Amino acid sequence: MGIDYGMTGVVLDEEVDLKNYTVWICEIVHGYPPWTPLYTAMFCELTAYGMQHAAELLSCPETKGFEWKLHNGYVYITVIEPRPDEVPAREKLFRERMAAFLEDPEGKWVKDRQRISGLYKHIQEVDIESVSLSQLRELFWEAFDVFRKVHEIHFYWMYGLYLLNFRFIAACEELAGIKPDDPLHGKLISGFDNTLFQINKEMWLLGSKAREAGLADLFLTIEDDEELMSKLRESEAGRKWLDEYLEFLKVHGWRCVRIVDWATPSWVEKPSLGLPDIKRTIAKETFAPDVERERLAREREQAEGELSARVPQEQRERFDKLLKVAQMAASWTEDHTPFCELAQNAVTRKVIWEVGRRFARAGVIDEPFDIFMLLPWEIRKAIVPLERVDYRRLARWRRGEWQNALKVEPPPFLGQIEKLGEVANKDPIIRVVGALPIVRAELKADLYGAASAPGVVEGRARVIMSESQLSEIEPGEILIAPFTAAPWIAAFHVVGGIVTDMGGTMSHTVIMGREFGIPIVAGTLEATKKIKTGQRIRVDGDNIAVYLLE
Repeated sequence: MGIDYGMTGVVLDEEVDLKNYTVWICEIVHGYPPWTPLYTAMFCELTAYGMQHAAELLSCPETKGFEWKLHNGYVYITVIEPRPDEVPAREKLFRERMAAFLEDPEGKWVKDRQRISGLYKHIQEVDIESVSLSQLRELFWEAFDVFRKVHEIHFYWMYGLYLLNFRFIAACEELAGIKPDDPLHGKLISGFDNTLFQINKEMWLLGSKAREAGLADLFLTIEDDEELMSKLRESEAGRKWLDEYLEFLKVHGWRCVRIVDWATPSWVEKPSLGLPDIKRTIAKETFAPDVERERLAREREQAEGELSARVPQEQRERFDKLLKVAQMAASWTEDHTPFCELAQNAVTRKVIWEVGRRFARAGVIDEPFDIFMLLPWEIRKAIVPLERVDYRRLARWRRGEWQNALKVEPPPFLGQIEKLGEVANKDPIIRVVGALPIVRAELKADLYGAASAPGVVEGRARVIMSESQLSEIEPGEILIAPFTAAPWIAAFHVVGGIVTDMGGTMSHTVIMGREFGIPIVAGTLEATKKIKTGQRIRVDGDNIAVYLLE
């Protein structure tokens, strides 16, 4: 029997599930290494709900959202496809709902961002250590209700924007003869600011202020971040800088080390966690996206003019609307992350960690971290009777299961792999994260990608499998990873290029690569298996190819 944590209801049954669904995809973009049992349970329930809710709310023609199943400690996803006879009616309703969606989407998103921030406010402000057990149980319920509501909003926008983006790509080919892998697409959606950039610019500014205050040597020579915090407190300049940094964290410190999962601390909880990102920027005299944006904006305007000239006049109005929403999709991909993933996980962790501390004090579990080995209904049931509950044996067993899962090398796909492209094309989210490589045999490359950011670079590879290894990257190295996400953004300041296993045109890696001016090849499927740390490689973002030089 595989690793299932006792969650029989969500375990992938190969006999049944490989019959009912064509192909299953391992969710390594967010779920590598494997999530803790608590997060796995809630992700399979509430994230699946959020996607299915959004797909039905928009009446997406070819998808009803994802199904999620657990297999050997890893979560696998697939598309819930409507019956063929349902598609025409869903398409008709989708078009009606998209007409409303296209009325001031930017303004609507700003309102939804404010709504999301409002959902977090109570938990962010509460003095969690002083609440009673019954109040703590209420906060636990509230945290997961917020999780549900945020996922409703998150996936409404993701499905709407991504579906319309792919319709824009199809319109480019149909009306202007521009194929999906044409570099023109990247130029059309580049050069826009977003909240994630603004936050990272603030970190860069903090690095610049540290340099100006004569603190750079401390940052660059003291490896231990807690020790660095102590050293900064010893001087007036250091204390002044720390005060400003802590003010920054009050607003933007609601983020955990890992973008999803509650098992890593947040920057609010442990301020020293943000210092490595400052270290990576401290030697940079400019903020790369600001420098690149002017050039990208010029290229975008030229690309828009070239494209517009090819589109028939009678189709121009509809086409221009699709172009605007495709551009918003690229910006939104990074803009939503601080609100939907980063803050949400940190806010939920605040409640869960307090429950873990109280469970450990009462002897319910051995240590606070073991709270992540329990399932939501087990936690809710035990909060009030506390001293009469003993989950130590259960938590130890699940911890052993989880530690075994950390040793598993999951197969990327289960089922009919040859059907992957057909299935992925039905759901815009899978199409973004699970795009297939575009093989051009005439290039004689060692790896091909699904999407890229332009440019060519040669250098030494550095294979990084999770956020916890980012400190290993040396300046100028080429980062090789399963994926990248918001916590990886500081690495873009120092690497020469990036190659990932997963990702398409709208993936974080490709969008960031364009904005930082770094050559990228994403969606190779097997870069982390074929490339070794120290190996010299060439990343050809212009042709979406990778060459192993050693």
